[in-house]
Amino acid sequence: MRLALIGHGHVARALETILREKHAEHPFEIAGVHTRTHPAAATVEEFLDDSRADVMVELTTLNPKSGEPAISHIRGAFARNMHVVTANKGPIAFAYEELREEAERRGVKFRFESTVMDGAPVFNQVRNNLPGVRIEGFTGVLNSTTKLVIEAMERGLSLEDGVAAARALGVAEADASYDIDGWDSAAKTAALANVLLGARTTPESVERSGIGGLTPAKIAEISGAGKTVRLVSRGSRTESGVALSVRPEEIDRFDMLASIQGTSNLILLHTREMGTVGTVSISPRVEQTAYGVYIDLMDLI
Repeated sequence: MRLALIGHGHVARALETILREKHAEHPFEIAGVHTRTHPAAATVEEFLDDSRADVMVELTTLNPKSGEPAISHIRGAFARNMHVVTANKGPIAFAYEELREEAERRGVKFRFESTVMDGAPVFNQVRNNLPGVRIEGFTGVLNSTTKLVIEAMERGLSLEDGVAAARALGVAEADASYDIDGWDSAAKTAALANVLLGARTTPESVERSGIGGLTPAKIAEISGAGKTVRLVSRGSRTESGVALSVRPEEIDRFDMLASIQGTSNLILLHTREMGTVGTVSISPRVEQTAYGVYIDLMDLI
């Protein structure tokens, strides 16, 4: 199976390592790599034509305001009857239903496991292991940078110190304000709502509040009361539609949400038939995100 990669950052390079290590078992072949700074062709369309690939792997960085150009990349692949795997949450947050319908019309597959939980199974878990379950809502702690910032403040350090720690670990967005202001979490919230709740929403429709107003003094006050803060994503079905929010919440130290520290993440699915079930990803690294992409490639096989 031939792969055309768009984007060549940390995830793409980690994916290449996985593909080499597992080549004897499943011989995926990288037909080409195209990036904005090192283009393989004059345009993405020309690159896809030249690659003659079976799958386009879209690994560009998030644009939390529109999902572009990743959405156009995916549509270009569908137009060439290519399957698509992406770790970019933008297309799922802004155009999931349209892309899903286009893939169905073309008879190709569209997979995106690594968009929300760094490769830990969420969408594949629902698709493969929870047939017929109606998901009523979800609760998640999904952004690593904000947790690292809050933990830095609990040690008396500044917001900027926390962002520097996140950058050192490679988990901060290229523009860290996307993390701090809640846009990354809003994109993940919209993506979850679109796939699991049929919301047809966008990040702009998520009620959003970031952690930029927190200070070490405020965090110390909260800690003194036996609590901490987490940026929590919530979604739920209501009589009038789907309610979505991202906001910092004061949480008791013994709450399950408070136990998620550092780069770890948690998603709880509230279902009609199975009650609440969850997935926890403990201290994931870029390798786990890349493995989520590999899971999707295996799913195509």
